[in-house]
Amino acid sequence: MSEYVKVASTGEIAPGQMMPIEAKGKKLLLARVGDAYFAAQRKCPHLGFNLCRGKIEGDSVICPLHKAKFDLATGQIERDPRLLFIGMKAKSDLTTYPTRIEEGSVFVGL
Repeated sequence: MSEYVKVASTGEIAPGQMMPIEAKGKKLLLARVGDAYFAAQRKCPHLGFNLCRGKIEGDSVICPLHKAKFDLATGQIERDPRLLFIGMKAKSDLTTYPTRIEEGSVFVGL
């Protein structure tokens, strides 16, 4: 059973944006796609780069360093990292966390 922790208000993040958050000592990212909110580990599982510096494409986040692409809802790898024409393999999927909205606040389940 997850314990939900308040991490932001719904007005703090615009659609199509991400922001760094911290909940119970975990460094996470909070992303908003339309009216949906997603929480995931902040570091890319490939080389640990800050995904908040990346971009959102559809329902996915793209690492700014090697362009690895992860589904924000499931954490699954949608595109392995690459550097110029060198292909690589991501080490693991992105860890994601459930979110819920209550009275204008965003909560993350840990």
